[in-house]
Amino acid sequence: MRLSYRQQRQLRLIGAGLRQSDPHMGAMFGIFGRLYPRQDLPDWEQMAQVTVDQGRLRQAAAWIVAALTAVAVAITALLDSAVTMAARRRRARAQAPAANREPTRPWPEGAA
Repeated sequence: MRLSYRQQRQLRLIGAGLRQSDPHMGAMFGIFGRLYPRQDLPDWEQMAQVTVDQGRLRQAAAWIVAALTAVAVAITALLDSAVTMAARRRRARAQAPAANREPTRPWPEGAA
């Protein structure tokens, strides 16, 4: 069946509107394409699919980079706070007079 240019254009506009209004529908179109792989697509439609796939790959890569950056920042913040707390404890121990320090016991009371 051969459609006129006007009919093909209307179908393209309807398809684009559906993909924008319902992303799930775009996924369904993809499944349909996988079910019937031998069906030849027009050149313009094949190019549109490549463009969409590249956009999705870029978006996925951006999300992965953002997630890894967030994890790195969180780890850095945790390590920084741990180092700061350890330094404060060392300074507090060094500044406390020896008479005020509690003696360390090798075993708890009543254990002997």
